Amino acid sequence: MYRKPRGGGSQSILNLDSLMDILSCLVGVMLFLVIYTVLELGATSFQVAVPVPLDPPAGSRRVLVLANGGTVRVLDAARPIRDLSTGIDQVPVDAMPEFVRQVNLSAPTDAYFSYTLGYDAEMAAVAGRDRSFQIAVDEIPGEPGETLQELDSGSRYASLLGGLDPNDVWIEFGVDAFTLDAFRRARDLAEARGFATRWGPLSLDFPVSFSLDDDAQGPGPRRSLSQR
Repeated sequence: MYRKPRGGGSQSILNLDSLMDILSCLVGVMLFLVIYTVLELGATSFQVAVPVPLDPPAGSRRVLVLANGGTVRVLDAARPIRDLSTGIDQVPVDAMPEFVRQVNLSAPTDAYFSYTLGYDAEMAAVAGRDRSFQIAVDEIPGEPGETLQELDSGSRYASLLGGLDPNDVWIEFGVDAFTLDAFRRARDLAEARGFATRWGPLSLDFPVSFSLDDDAQGPGPRRSLSQR
C-alpha cells in the first residue's frame, strides 16, 4: 500500500495505517470465502420436497368441512339429499306439497346438521320443476364441532373421515379467519388418509339453502378454490 510521506517535523495524533491494512486483509479473506462457497454450491445438487395436492378422482363427489368459529365440522349432504329426494320424480305436481310435508316429518340429520326439503310452486312455474326444490341445512343445537386441541387421530372428525373413501370423495374446506390453525390440522389429517383437498374462504350463517338439481352437493363454492 502506498503511504504518503510525512515531513520529519510532523506528528500524528492517531495513525490509521495499520487499521487500514487489517481491514484490507479481512475484505480479501471474506471475498475468498464467498467465491469458495459459490463454487461449492454450484457443484452440489439439492432435492427439495414440495407438497403437491392430489387431484380429485374422476367422478368423485365433494364433502364440505366447515372450519368456522374456531371449530371443525363435516357437512356431507349426499345421504340427506338422497333421503329427501327419493321418489320425488314420481310425485304429481298437485301432490307435491303433501309429499314435502311427509318427507320432513322424518327429516335426516348427520353429526352436526339437520336437513329439510322445500318446494316453491311459483318457482316451478317460472324455472321448471328441477329448480323448485331446495334443501335447507340448519345446525343441531349442542353440536359445536371440534377445536384445534381436539383434532387428532382419535377425534370425531377423524372417525367421520374413516367412513369415507378417498377414491369416491374429495374434501373442500370452507375456512374463516378465526379457524386457520384448526383447518391446517384437519387438512393434514385428511391428506394423511389420501384425500384430495381444496380450500377457500367461507363462513356460513345458518340456516342455509341450496338448490336440489343434478349438481347438488351441498352449500358453498366448488369452482374457485385454491389448492393450497
